[in-house]
Amino acid sequence: MLRLSREIRVEWGHCDPARIVYNPNFYDWMEGGLLALFAAAGFDMAPMIAKDADFRGTPLVRGDASFMAPARVGDLIVHHVEVSRWGTKSFDLHHRFTLNDATLVEANQTRVWARANPDNPQSLAAVPVPDAIKVALSEDKHIRQTIHQETR
Repeated sequence: MLRLSREIRVEWGHCDPARIVYNPNFYDWMEGGLLALFAAAGFDMAPMIAKDADFRGTPLVRGDASFMAPARVGDLIVHHVEVSRWGTKSFDLHHRFTLNDATLVEANQTRVWARANPDNPQSLAAVPVPDAIKVALSEDKHIRQTIHQETR
């Protein structure tokens, strides 16, 4: 599967009063990792949504995370993300955040490929994931990115 690793520099604003990364930031980084993974495969979500008024993206339908160790201001953590399972209308993502050799967070998500429900456009309908998406994200390749600006 296509694997994406993104370096993230922990900033002061990512942390809570305990001086560790506030857990919801990991969920935000997971969302960004999904978008970066798709973009790396040639499928940028923003233009896809803009081109197709009925496409609703990949809503999260299940998620779990285990927090094993903290990250603090100044840490350079790495977010690893890849598709771990393809279904007909859904797919699973595996996320892992590391600091050096330590695993900080392990998370799994199930998402669906969604379009506006033809019977009620205000609601969603899960539809088959396009084959082109599955092929592109199934490529055996590892991409490394950084989303921080070095200030040291």
